[in-house]
Amino acid sequence: MSERVRTRRIPAEFIDIMTNPGTPGSNDLSVRSRLCLELIRDIFESGLTKKQKCYIMLYYRDGLTMQEIADRYSVNRSTVSRTISAARRRFEKRAAPLFR
Repeated sequence: MSERVRTRRIPAEFIDIMTNPGTPGSNDLSVRSRLCLELIRDIFESGLTKKQKCYIMLYYRDGLTMQEIADRYSVNRSTVSRTISAARRRFEKRAAPLFR
């Protein structure tokens, strides 16, 4: 069974910044970029449930498939998919002001 191509990826740099506050090179960013990254980190830390954070990190940072995550936590693949989709919607809703 072939791996499905992920079309909606959160860049690994964002995941690293969200999970490691002292990211090297963050001083090289523009003020707007730093503010955006702070908002992203805030959304990740306080805007998502523990399960959403866990699944997002496994999916985007660690590169596990939804089926692998489902197997690891003994849930259906659709549960993982819905949880990740809900996290994306929460993230997009809270980050929308950045892109106006």
